[in-house]
Amino acid sequence: VEMIRASQGVDLDIDDLPLDDRPTYELLQRGDSIGVFQLEGGPMRALMRSLAPTEFEDVAALVALYRPGPMAANMHNDYADRKNGRKKTEYLHDDAKEVLGDTYGLMIYQESMMRIAQRFAGYDLAEADNLRKACGKKSRELIAKEREKFAEGCERTGYGAAIGHKWFDIIEPFADYAFNKSHAYGYGLIAYQTAWLKAHYPVEYLAALLTSVKDSQ
Repeated sequence: VEMIRASQGVDLDIDDLPLDDRPTYELLQRGDSIGVFQLEGGPMRALMRSLAPTEFEDVAALVALYRPGPMAANMHNDYADRKNGRKKTEYLHDDAKEVLGDTYGLMIYQESMMRIAQRFAGYDLAEADNLRKACGKKSRELIAKEREKFAEGCERTGYGAAIGHKWFDIIEPFADYAFNKSHAYGYGLIAYQTAWLKAHYPVEYLAALLTSVKDSQ
């Protein structure tokens, strides 16, 4: 930013960028993200071309989706396909729409998992947080106990144990790592900011990037 200010005479406030900048999204849609925070790996760039982000929520979702938990359930490809109409958005139950409607029916954040546990298994906030912690600890023993509790909860709420096990088949891969939403949005904002800089000031941005790693072997 300081290099841009010096070379272009622009009073640039990186924390006040518009989040609907078309050139930035066009750059991301092309997968032209070498040097962009979190988004420069080859498989990630392929996913971006498939997903074709059009809003900030897509950038945050990219950060969250490209992790072992969501990828184990193929959520990264499903999100891209559902967003672009290549697949139909489906829900295990219509009541999940109010929880998962903004992520095309997919449970990609820890908070989504917690809200599903509240809605379907009758968990209170503490119990939903314990489920999150069990997944965060990656303890299969804890998760096995949570599966039975979750199925029993769904039976009590009238949804039935069968759908409880179906939900848990999606929840269980989260033990392999999933982001909370605030983390994904925080990383997503930095990713968007660096993509914006590359889209609008590529010479200065890449010069600064190369300078920052010039001593790295």
